[in-house]
Amino acid sequence: MSILDWSFVILLSGTLLFSLFGCLLFIGFLRTSRKWKRLKRKQPPKKKKKRRQFLRACKQLEKKRKGQRRRSLIVLVFAGLFLASGMYSRYYQQNHLQAEDADALVQSYYLLDDAALQITNIQNGDNPKKSSNNLHEITSQLASYGARKANLTLTEDGQKLLNRHFTLLRELGVNLNGQSAESLQQVGKAEEYLADIVKVQESQSTVFKRFNVNEGALKKKQ
Repeated sequence: MSILDWSFVILLSGTLLFSLFGCLLFIGFLRTSRKWKRLKRKQPPKKKKKRRQFLRACKQLEKKRKGQRRRSLIVLVFAGLFLASGMYSRYYQQNHLQAEDADALVQSYYLLDDAALQITNIQNGDNPKKSSNNLHEITSQLASYGARKANLTLTEDGQKLLNRHFTLLRELGVNLNGQSAESLQQVGKAEEYLADIVKVQESQSTVFKRFNVNEGALKKKQ
């Protein structure tokens, strides 16, 4: 389990415990209040000693009642804070990428640009053999990243979007990896794969927007 998984479990457990304790305190407050009201409705005894005992009992019940009310409210407020924190933790987990998925997206972001560059180099006759070897290495990594599956903690639509992108990465990596330098020197074939890369990059931009990945920051690191 990840840190966010543990935090959600701990916060939810805390919510249940605080809620239970708060409810018990509130029930105690209601019982004390009933006793205090019944006592307040009675006429104070006429004898001085008994009257003093009566008033002391009323005061003690009132003090106990106020203390129970205050403690129950404090505990229930903590329960609410734990619940809100737990819900935010779950929301964050469902709408933000796990470290492994984020790393796969970032690395494939650079690999796609590198793949397009190697295809262009082959097409231009710029050391085709070396460019082809570089391309095979790049596409092997793309296929590897594309073999991933989105983390199950994401929302259903987030999983579908990310898995669709990983599928495009895998298919592009596998298909390009099987191409020789000679086939990519054909203008039509090279343009076909460059168009495929653009298609995957468009999918990539959609994923970045969905999960709030700062594409501008990635461009600056190129």
